[in-house]
Amino acid sequence: MRRVRPLTTAASAVSAAVLLGSLQGCSEHRDRGYTLPAEKLREGERAEKNRTGHSSDMQFTVVAYTDGITSIMGTHAEMDPKGRFARIRLLCVNTGRDIQVFDTWAQRLVLADGRQLGADVNGTMVKRQPERLSVGASMRAEFDLWFDVPKGAKIKSVRLVGSPAVGMVTDPPPADIPLP
Repeated sequence: MRRVRPLTTAASAVSAAVLLGSLQGCSEHRDRGYTLPAEKLREGERAEKNRTGHSSDMQFTVVAYTDGITSIMGTHAEMDPKGRFARIRLLCVNTGRDIQVFDTWAQRLVLADGRQLGADVNGTMVKRQPERLSVGASMRAEFDLWFDVPKGAKIKSVRLVGSPAVGMVTDPPPADIPLP
């Protein structure tokens, strides 16, 4: 029979320190999260910071914004707006445990005079952006919202709405995110 020798006090201390250090490293790594690669700004686009809101289980962040676009081109069409196009680069994160449905047609651009504009159908189609998007639990999606803004109108904010969470019997309140 083989005899097992107990570790010495010094060896035990070293083993405990290594184990504790590796566990702390795991904890630190978990708390840090991960970094996504940076995206390049597109022509005329301006990066935004601290423009986040919640509606139901959906967290919305405006990551970039462009106003004054006079023409757009897609794979199958070129189009001029009636006024000017505004493009909002949006990051949607589902913080819940069930699917959230992002409905482009439910989102609104709020003007300084109180008018609200729906997303522009033609801009959305020409730029091949989603009309409806199922955002799974703990999933994130990034895309553009397009609006045709009347000439001379000043943009105040974007009003974004998620879908009702499980158990909700009414539509959730929207998230109003100010725009420059």
